[in-house]
Amino acid sequence: MSKTTLTRGNILAATIVQVTLPATTFATTTTEVTIAIPGVKATDKIQAQVDASMTVGVIIGNVYTNTDNQITVRLGNLTGASVTQAAAVLLVSVKTCEDSPIPASVV
Repeated sequence: MSKTTLTRGNILAATIVQVTLPATTFATTTTEVTIAIPGVKATDKIQAQVDASMTVGVIIGNVYTNTDNQITVRLGNLTGASVTQAAAVLLVSVKTCEDSPIPASVV
């Protein structure tokens, strides 16, 4: 849709890429892992999922980008102890929006 008809965060491009979430050991409640993805822009909107089961007690809390060519995955530890998330395939959905920041309303 052309920007001249509606300027409310239209998606210009949507891409899914497959990257490796590296093995990560942490004892804290959260940790952040950065992953290089060439072409990602700091203003892109990111979603991700692991293409397999995750280690029991480990969750993906958030995935975002604020730097070109890399994403940050925030992992959460629900165990209260040290835990290791094994390396896994991460499917990342990258959406490039027409207007950024995205407007706060749809009207």
